[in-house]
Amino acid sequence: MRTVPAAELEELRELTREVLPETIELRHMLHTMPERGMEETRTAETVRAALGRTRLEILPPLIGTDTVGLLRGGVEGRCVLLRADIDALPVEDRSGAEWASRNPGFSHACGHDGHAAMLYGAVRVLERLADRLRGSVRFVFQPAEEKLGGGKRLVEKGLLEIDPVPAAAFALHGWPGLPVGTLSASAGRCMAAADRFVVTIRGRGGHGARPHATVDPVVTAAQAILALQTIVSRRIDPVRPVVVSVCTLSGGVADNAIPDEVVMTGTTRYFDAEMMPAIRDRIEQIVSGVCAAAGASFELEYSPGYVPLVNDPEMTDFAASVIRAYLGEEVWAGSLPVTMGAEDFAFYLEKVPGAMLRLGLGEDHAGLHESGFDFADEAMERGILALTALALETLAAESLPKGRAG
Repeated sequence: MRTVPAAELEELRELTREVLPETIELRHMLHTMPERGMEETRTAETVRAALGRTRLEILPPLIGTDTVGLLRGGVEGRCVLLRADIDALPVEDRSGAEWASRNPGFSHACGHDGHAAMLYGAVRVLERLADRLRGSVRFVFQPAEEKLGGGKRLVEKGLLEIDPVPAAAFALHGWPGLPVGTLSASAGRCMAAADRFVVTIRGRGGHGARPHATVDPVVTAAQAILALQTIVSRRIDPVRPVVVSVCTLSGGVADNAIPDEVVMTGTTRYFDAEMMPAIRDRIEQIVSGVCAAAGASFELEYSPGYVPLVNDPEMTDFAASVIRAYLGEEVWAGSLPVTMGAEDFAFYLEKVPGAMLRLGLGEDHAGLHESGFDFADEAMERGILALTALALETLAAESLPKGRAG
């Protein structure tokens, strides 16, 4: 990491301050139009319209609602990829903000409006420095992070193989619980794999007053849900983190009729890839045993999803040095405990050395996926600075760590 001249730092801060108002305005606009993954039509149109006023070379969409652009520098060199997600959640917006969702039942409760706007801000700053860049910057506005598809599909479509091929990749994620504007990154495994399962339990329905004449799938499902908790408590080594959660249960239409079937869905989380077959098999064994005892039948659909997100240790150290140099020692919050949450930036990091950083939104800020969540505008200036600095230093470095993925 080079010593950054004071004049360069001040120029970068001034450019960031200049683009901040339009960046916040874009964030508010995106917040009003939350859309489900792979359906982000208006969001993508808005992003592309904003980028149409920049120097970016925009690719035709690879998977539909993605927007991928390239900023070429004045001198040949390596390429760095910066990514933001753009999709929203099926969560009602109860933030009370002036720019609250106008799409009932949906909101940007995970802050992707902020991520996309900060990446746009980085575009606006870096294009003003383009003639001095030694290399190029690939900007990715990715759909469908929340419903497995966007990141995985873009990687499978060859995003990371398009010339110029990125030598490093970075992303920011807003993070409640951290002081506003601080940044953090953990080396190694920091977010979990996430799979989905659907269990359909079939019995024999009948009158609620005659349960003895039925095979009750509701009671069978209840027993299965309780039994599934023993996977973590009794079937898995306690030093290997695993989560098995049943999150939905549906069946029946009348309060006096036992239904013929019940469907329950859930998620599993883990860090070690070799755990997946064991978890899947344990779910099947437990549900099979409970159903056999009740005289019911079942069907299990188990779908592998997100892979663990692994920040390259050397690139994480590099990112930390960049943040300290550009934003100050006090801004770097160090590493945070791992989380069983999942992120599809993991698919990029399987192929390209890099890291996902967390941007503090406030210690008392509403949590991710909560209906009252609204991205903290006061964190955006440092977010833009962080993305811009990571790009600048990745291109300026004489050499980069080879990295786990490299």
